[in-house]
Amino acid sequence: MKFAGRESWQVSHGTNQTVNTALFLRDTLALSVDTVPELPGLDPSVPVFVPPGVDRGGAAEEWLGWWADVLDHARTELPSGSPIDPGGASLAIRPSLRAAVLALKGAASEYERVHAGRSPGALPVGEVVRGVESRLGRYVKPFRLVITVVSVQGLVWERMTESHVIASERFLGDPARCAPALRAVVESLA
Repeated sequence: MKFAGRESWQVSHGTNQTVNTALFLRDTLALSVDTVPELPGLDPSVPVFVPPGVDRGGAAEEWLGWWADVLDHARTELPSGSPIDPGGASLAIRPSLRAAVLALKGAASEYERVHAGRSPGALPVGEVVRGVESRLGRYVKPFRLVITVVSVQGLVWERMTESHVIASERFLGDPARCAPALRAVVESLA
């Protein structure tokens, strides 16, 4: 948000196709891989399906570095250089994941079209920022916060960096949990 005559803050929140595709691949291929943060399965869940020509073991081995690329992309919100682009740099060095992305691209897009983006509604960002400013007795310092919304089971609110949070739809839909968590992040950035 910008105010005339001074720099201010900006909070963006929403789903991210790159993150959604990565989680779809993880769950569809039933990969036993770590996600940092630990993220439960998709909500709604997807059936396990391994297309011909996809190497699950290879995809699992390539996962961790690719997941880091996926999160970096979500955090910076760059429109180009997506880690799910089969012709991009991230998949060029990960042939098993590249094959999986190519084989499941249509199914991942359909899942996202049908299920992703179910917004929990407006977050109380303005209210939280005003409350922090009132408590501090001054305007907050300019900051930018990205909240990546994931459609997973359970309650997730994980601060990935100073200015990036991953949150589940269920968590964001619960004002009793969401507002205090958001307040803690804003206070640390204020």
